[in-house]
Amino acid sequence: MSLLADTARRLDGLGFSAPAVVVDERRARANIAAMAAKAAVSGVRLRPHFKTHDNVGVGRWFREAGVRHATVSSLAMAERFARDGWRDLTLAILVNPRELPRLADLAWRLADRGGALGLTVDTPEAARAVRHLTGDTSPLWLKVDTGHGRSGVRWDDPTRLLAVARSASFAGLLTHAGHSYRAPRDELPALFAETVRRLAAAREATGRDLQLSLGDTPTCTAVESFAGVNEVRPGNFVFFDLMQRAAGVCGDDRLAAALVCPVIGTDPSRGRLVLHGGAVHLSRESLATPAGPVFGCLGALAPGGFGPVLDAAAVTGMSQEHGIVSLEPDRWAELADGLNPGDLVLVHPVHACLTCNLQGTSMRTLTGAMLPRDVEAEAV
Repeated sequence: MSLLADTARRLDGLGFSAPAVVVDERRARANIAAMAAKAAVSGVRLRPHFKTHDNVGVGRWFREAGVRHATVSSLAMAERFARDGWRDLTLAILVNPRELPRLADLAWRLADRGGALGLTVDTPEAARAVRHLTGDTSPLWLKVDTGHGRSGVRWDDPTRLLAVARSASFAGLLTHAGHSYRAPRDELPALFAETVRRLAAAREATGRDLQLSLGDTPTCTAVESFAGVNEVRPGNFVFFDLMQRAAGVCGDDRLAAALVCPVIGTDPSRGRLVLHGGAVHLSRESLATPAGPVFGCLGALAPGGFGPVLDAAAVTGMSQEHGIVSLEPDRWAELADGLNPGDLVLVHPVHACLTCNLQGTSMRTLTGAMLPRDVEAEAV
């Protein structure tokens, strides 16, 4: 039996009929435990970014590992995890002034439970607006740009840093070293150290004793210690993905989420499979290869969980609902012989965060257990 036909047989009992995310719980829990242990040894707070899984069921795995603080990327996500009992949340995206009334309402409700909603700003006006509605209930974080270039006050702009810091009381400085996703694996420890130095320089410019918070999976995975900061906020590490694998941040054995896709067409003569699984399921994130962009790679399923990634079976074409898989023609018998329309395959995504967001309401473990994205009643 070919690798993909064997995987289809193993997936058949899960009851999928449309694209959905499936999670290798053993791997995900191991990824969580490893990062939590590193944070504990370093003596820093782990505040993982929940935008990767965006699922309260997976969030509970973090709680079971002793994690009590979380980062979110939207107001809706903050409300979702607050409903499941999370009391200490930080919204890492800059505050949207149009959402301030709802943000303030959530901040006060979390404060009543002994918790807090941390908010992020990079202007004096936004800082004063937050304080006007939330009082001292929300820890306020000054967003610092340490090299990524997306948002925040530049770390080497002392005048602006001081102006924002003087506008309100702040808990600390927060940065996302997103440029680490483009850095070679062997440069990541140095990039982490550089980010810490730049945050420290920004803190000195404010003239205040502020906490330092940084977050990105590549550097947080690559370094042995988080010395120099108060908290770390990696997120993608819970599942990792092909982007992290291609950068050398993780191996096949740490990939913990994939998209189950039904096969809707086979063409052995051209070495092609057609999947019901396109841009609305995987996103259009791609990896550049000498042969062209790759939007995902098929994977095998072993008795104990996910097996190896099959680079010889790559998603090379993408439309809204369709995914086109190109196989090396001389490996059809080994990889896809016996695979028929209606069978299921595993597709490892390039960017797990987007795939999970697109398919967040249909996420299961390899045992077939549904992972709830939300809860109906607010926890008290």
